[in-house]
Amino acid sequence: MKAAVYKGIGLIEVEEIEKPVISDGELLVQVKACAICGGDARTFRHGHKAIKPPIVLGHEFAGDIVQAGKNVTNYKIGDRVIVAPGIGCGMCSYCLSGHQNLCYTRKTIAHHYNGGFAEYVRIPENAVRAGNVNFIPDAVDYLSASLAEPLACVINGQEAMNIQLGDTVAVIGAGPIGLMHAELAKAHGAGKIFLINRSGKRLETAQHFNYDAYIDLSKEDGVKAIMDLTSGMGANVVIVTAGNAEAQSMGIQMTSKMGKTCLFAGLPKDNPMLQFDVNFVHYRQITLYGTFSSAPRHNALAIEMIRSGKIDVDKILTHIVSLDDTCLGMDLVEKRAGLRIGIVPNIDAIADDIKKHPNLILAKK
Repeated sequence: MKAAVYKGIGLIEVEEIEKPVISDGELLVQVKACAICGGDARTFRHGHKAIKPPIVLGHEFAGDIVQAGKNVTNYKIGDRVIVAPGIGCGMCSYCLSGHQNLCYTRKTIAHHYNGGFAEYVRIPENAVRAGNVNFIPDAVDYLSASLAEPLACVINGQEAMNIQLGDTVAVIGAGPIGLMHAELAKAHGAGKIFLINRSGKRLETAQHFNYDAYIDLSKEDGVKAIMDLTSGMGANVVIVTAGNAEAQSMGIQMTSKMGKTCLFAGLPKDNPMLQFDVNFVHYRQITLYGTFSSAPRHNALAIEMIRSGKIDVDKILTHIVSLDDTCLGMDLVEKRAGLRIGIVPNIDAIADDIKKHPNLILAKK
């Protein structure tokens, strides 16, 4: 089969490798679409301590089951599926409470197993058994379904935040994850949504979402802007999707009394410390949250929110490339061209799905 194999920092080669052979408890999925996570692009350029090349990256994939092991009873050939990539042990307190993303022995597709930048991907038995494989509703096309995984992570983040009707929500970061956060907050009934970004280009791209304010950090002070917009109170909920200490500190400073701040992104490993005024947090009774990845239940909810139209991912998936052009896709992510970028192993095979996304750009070398 054809696959884009990550062989080390800055090196991905599209080549023929052996098609996976599955065991009696496993599934083989033919990939129809796989979105590129920002983490994939970072691994490509900088490496990842948990990823040992050669390996196939890509964990945001959707496709068809083409083989099912004889011991698999809940899935069959022809089922359209997405897969939650994080696989817990199933026995620890985190797994048993539905927080498999926090399992200490968690394994991940595209970290420990080959991922979806390929024509086929093997789904390990422990993932099949743990319920990581979710069905794609008939009304959802493969391209839209490929965005269920990042949306699942956003759902996990907002589960802790418990956004209420009428809340004022500020989102720092206008990339695809930030926009998913803003859209999910809207679906939860947020009264006002403010989008903040240091790149005016990204804010311009997001104008059609019609948020209450777009704050360009290259032109104005973000904290002052939020205070002005809220009569000095600050935002009830602040979600920081930028892996930047300045952005995270700013997010805390613009949070209202009894408000909540979500640090949705980590900081660089060589400089992970964040300085902020603890008294500010203490006397305003601000709650800080950190959230990471998602569990299979979030994945199932994500695909349902896409089906219902509560989250319109058509606005977020802006470009696709062929599997042969995987490196071009990485470049588009790094250059922040559009929003989410998808890889399609066989363009012709999902031609009808592509027609459902009239604004989608097919990028080529």
